[in-house]
Amino acid sequence: MNSAFLVASAAALAGLTGFGVRTEDSMPAQDLSPHEDSQGAGVFSRWLAADAPECVPVSQIGSVSRLTKLTPEQFQFVRALYVAIPPVSRELPPGDSAVVASAGGKAMIALVAGGQACARFLAPDFVLSMLVQVGRGEIGMIGEPI
Repeated sequence: MNSAFLVASAAALAGLTGFGVRTEDSMPAQDLSPHEDSQGAGVFSRWLAADAPECVPVSQIGSVSRLTKLTPEQFQFVRALYVAIPPVSRELPPGDSAVVASAGGKAMIALVAGGQACARFLAPDFVLSMLVQVGRGEIGMIGEPI
């Protein structure tokens, strides 16, 4: 994914809300690593730990959280984002759809294939805000239209 696109997308976030999260004019950088320290992941820690299975049934995640299915456009955005987060992937992750699981003030995004969530990461507020933008069909403008 083009880093200029990410910068432009982040710059377009000011004032947006969605998924029950707040946005701030300036937010510190946040690690999006799929298997980051799972201590702060709440109920999602077992699926984000380094020793977590590669794929888990979406129904297991849904048993402890509220699931929101993403639109096809949001799925493509999340898939591209997943490929770009460390460790950077050289392959498309498995999945033909995506969900956001929400519980205890945390949100986890999962790419889904055949009822299995195989690519998962804890989603910071700014990513959730971008998903709202993408879901609304909003675009970021840079420069003058051609």
